[in-house]
Amino acid sequence: MSYVVECMTLLSLSSVVVQQGAAPLKSAGGVPADANYACPMETHLDEADASRQGAYFSAQPGRCPWCGMELKPLAELPWARIRKAAEGADVAHTCPDHQHVFSKSGGECPRCGRRLMPFKVMYTCPDPQHAGVIRAASGNCPHCGRGLAAYRGVWLDESMADANLPPTPGLAEAGAFRCPIHPLVHSAAPGACTICARPLEGKAAEASEQAVTIPANATYACPMQECGQFSDKPGACPICGMKLKPIERVAWAKAMSDRQRPADRPGYVCPMHASQVAASEPGACSICGMQLVHAATFAWPKDAPEIVAAHVDYITEHYLELHALLAADRVADVARQALAIVAAGDELARHVDDSGVVEPAMLRSATERLRTAALKIRGTDLEQDRVAFVELSAAVRAMIDLARPSRQRWPKLYVYHCPMSKGDWIQTAQEKRNPYYGFKMLTCGELKDVK
Repeated sequence: MSYVVECMTLLSLSSVVVQQGAAPLKSAGGVPADANYACPMETHLDEADASRQGAYFSAQPGRCPWCGMELKPLAELPWARIRKAAEGADVAHTCPDHQHVFSKSGGECPRCGRRLMPFKVMYTCPDPQHAGVIRAASGNCPHCGRGLAAYRGVWLDESMADANLPPTPGLAEAGAFRCPIHPLVHSAAPGACTICARPLEGKAAEASEQAVTIPANATYACPMQECGQFSDKPGACPICGMKLKPIERVAWAKAMSDRQRPADRPGYVCPMHASQVAASEPGACSICGMQLVHAATFAWPKDAPEIVAAHVDYITEHYLELHALLAADRVADVARQALAIVAAGDELARHVDDSGVVEPAMLRSATERLRTAALKIRGTDLEQDRVAFVELSAAVRAMIDLARPSRQRWPKLYVYHCPMSKGDWIQTAQEKRNPYYGFKMLTCGELKDVK
């Protein structure tokens, strides 16, 4: 079954059932008004009965009669909060960079691998003369009779809310970037039309951008282009107060950076291979796959505790990349990430007995377990790699219990348990991504701890 469809026809939502006393009530979508609890699994695709393949809601606590999982309060389930935020409208997922990708569930973009984000689906007439036709449900244009086209409406994920401009029936004169064919589609940042996928035009924005330059040591930018603020460290924008984000994650700032000459930008290096890998563009290390960082902000660790802390961070970054690959049913790059964990663990092991390192014996034991498990991950057999990932996750958890990775990079680390594989895993987002079953049971698991 294909979970992502690259077309402008939105897939129908899964069936919904709410248990209320004696008889279940069905709902076409959203969250029933009298539901207080739901099964953590949004879908039950293993059920033979199509009416039991969607979400299960209940007014009372208990267990799901379809899969046996304990029902959770709606406030604890990200997918339920998203449905409630949509206020009964259709919910779909798309890639922020490839907006013609539509999916009825989460996952990764088939083009770039980026996590798909939820949004409230809106519909409009494909004819630009009827751009004022906006609906929250599919149908036909009342003027020309053409079928309405689905496009990205309001983002439902908090992390994407600042990148969204709510749809408006008028011409998007206020938008810095606009579709030349569909004036309803506009954005404060570069991108593609959500109806026809044409690149958005932004001549006015490019002209105003000429007065703004990126400082040589800047690594963060304000998401609001009109502020034009950059910084060499995280913090808040001095103009609007919004949280600064890495330049690579701010569309307008990244586009400006890409247009500058390479000589005007600082170089990028791999933290693990700074003396071997350098580039003029952001990207991934050709040796270990780690994301490159600005050379101007990179500094070698000065002593043994700093070396240990840095390599715990390196191990965590590669582990999280492995988790994302396995959760997406992908084997490409798995072996390189696993070998990078081995390399970082070996370097860490050389310093555990140095002065100032806390709990050296326990840290050495965790590192040995980590190395043994990582060497079993080959990237040739997904199921075998998942078995080894159970051991690797146990070793990583033991390590971060002793030396917590950087809170600045990872403010929260969620520890989940898979009742099917009997293994734990660690991820940075609260929305579950089960690495042991991937898309088959992506949201299966129970939260055990938050670090």
